[in-house]
Amino acid sequence: MSLLKIAKMGNPILRKIAEPVSTKELETVEFQKFIDDMVETMRDGDGLGLAAPQVHVSKQVVVIESFENERYPDAPTIPLLILVNPVFKYMSRETRTGWEGCLSVDNLRGKVTRSRAVKLEAVDRNGNALVLEWEDFPAVVLQHETDHLRGHLFIDRMKDLSTLTHLDEFGKFWIKGENDVREV
Repeated sequence: MSLLKIAKMGNPILRKIAEPVSTKELETVEFQKFIDDMVETMRDGDGLGLAAPQVHVSKQVVVIESFENERYPDAPTIPLLILVNPVFKYMSRETRTGWEGCLSVDNLRGKVTRSRAVKLEAVDRNGNALVLEWEDFPAVVLQHETDHLRGHLFIDRMKDLSTLTHLDEFGKFWIKGENDVREV
């Protein structure tokens, strides 16, 4: 396995709609190695997820995993999940607002409002059908990562850009989960 280079905000690949993965392509040794490299790259960057366009490949593949993450210490555990050609079948009108960051948007966090509950269909790396019905933080992770497959970054979803903050300042001035600025 090897680490892949992460595309950063401003790279046109992050704004393209990713192409579906064919069954034939998914079954190749090369593509399976690519998925393994995505997982290694995500873990190396302390990410909760990574989409193929973030590593310069315009394909509909997402990897997600959450446990003991330094960037998101309060995140719930999500076992390693590979999603190929994911499609939302339901997104609740009820929303939640929370802080998001991204490996492609270095050292920035911002508040994003997303659906609180979702239903998503995809296939795993072996071509087996998956149906996920997730709520709260895991649902947000699904929305964030699949946004990358449609050419969107979390900053595109922000309603209030005044919450966009550098990671160092986030740690100094913002109380996690609240809109108030901490007095220093």
